[in-house]
Amino acid sequence: MEDLGKSLVALLVAESCNIGLTPVIDVNEKALTRSRLSHVDQNYLRADTLAAANGLLITAQGRIELAQMWGGGLLASVDGLRFVVPVKSINTGPSPKYYGYKRGVTWLNAVNDQVAVLRATACSPWTRC
Repeated sequence: MEDLGKSLVALLVAESCNIGLTPVIDVNEKALTRSRLSHVDQNYLRADTLAAANGLLITAQGRIELAQMWGGGLLASVDGLRFVVPVKSINTGPSPKYYGYKRGVTWLNAVNDQVAVLRATACSPWTRC
């Protein structure tokens, strides 16, 4: 299948960012049409193939010097805390799912197994972190 890698990457990004297919679809790119992505998703992205790929990624990460210094890099945590913000701000937005009719922000924090912060950022409901 031509450009299978491109279709797989698009699907993995859509899944990992929890954004759905719409943002990665490109009707002018054969590998990124809705029908192609749907086909690849149903036939290539399965629990067994994802588990096998995850094992390869963990093994490769273990060879990275910085990951070895941090205890092998096998543990990490990413968590988002959501807060209602009582004043208007360019960094906040309405999100009925989390804030009702109020405006809010998500504080996203990522740490490794040595409790070193890898990234921390404030995200509004319409931005991707």
